[in-house]
Amino acid sequence: MNRSVFARAAIAKALRLRSEHGWSCANPGCVFDLAAKVGVDVRFEALPSMEGIYFPNGVMPIVLVSALRPPGRRAFNAAHELGHHVFGHGAQFDELVEERSTLRRNDPDEYVANCFAGELLMPKAAVSRAFAVRKLTAGSCCPEAVYVIATYFGVGFGTLVNHMCISLGLINRTRAEELLRNQPLDLRGRILGAECRNNLVVADTNWVGRAIDLEVGDLVCAPPDVLFEGRCTEIVERNSARVVLRAVTTGIGRLAAGPWASFVRVSRKDYAGRAVYRFEEEVSDGE
Repeated sequence: MNRSVFARAAIAKALRLRSEHGWSCANPGCVFDLAAKVGVDVRFEALPSMEGIYFPNGVMPIVLVSALRPPGRRAFNAAHELGHHVFGHGAQFDELVEERSTLRRNDPDEYVANCFAGELLMPKAAVSRAFAVRKLTAGSCCPEAVYVIATYFGVGFGTLVNHMCISLGLINRTRAEELLRNQPLDLRGRILGAECRNNLVVADTNWVGRAIDLEVGDLVCAPPDVLFEGRCTEIVERNSARVVLRAVTTGIGRLAAGPWASFVRVSRKDYAGRAVYRFEEEVSDGE
């Protein structure tokens, strides 16, 4: 297959879809929210042997995403299945990446859906801007800084690194391999100064374009003067350099520091169900 032709088509479709639904090419966005606008019903299911499934399903197409995959992988999988939808590929069953056959990996439909997902979630203008506003250089900044950018786009650290190398040309292969020697667990530990096995999101005042999405148990590192409205998080650390909050219950809150603010949305850990309901607050028997 002519990969450059397929890639150009995928990129054009992704940018067009962004534009049609008011997504700036300079900022990230939430693919689950976008799918709802497009008319695709995304659902999270405990699928142990699948990344995702796409059913055309007439009036409302359905995308199933494995709730057992890491949060960043779920976002990419949803974008990948949305790519199958916009290109009219028909029903798709995408097994775990680790178990995918060579034939499947070289399938043109899979290649197009991957290119579409990368551009939809991480367009070059947005990635370049994310580094620039933080006064960072993709080719030389520390791995922890790249991790921060990955959390901003809601994707995995390795996904962002590979995308910057293979698709965007922002870093070379040597730099990518150097970065990929760092494991997310180690990066989170170095950022916090303590072991962190839960997901960690780092939000600064350059975080714009999307809400801060967490699962119960996740941590968010925010500016030191931040104030929180709502009950879905609690402060676990505050000092002159930062505030660290933990997501403790489902719901929607708000972080604010001076003129900057961002919504915080918390879902259950490994939530299973329709994506549109993932942040609904749990009601106890006494309420």
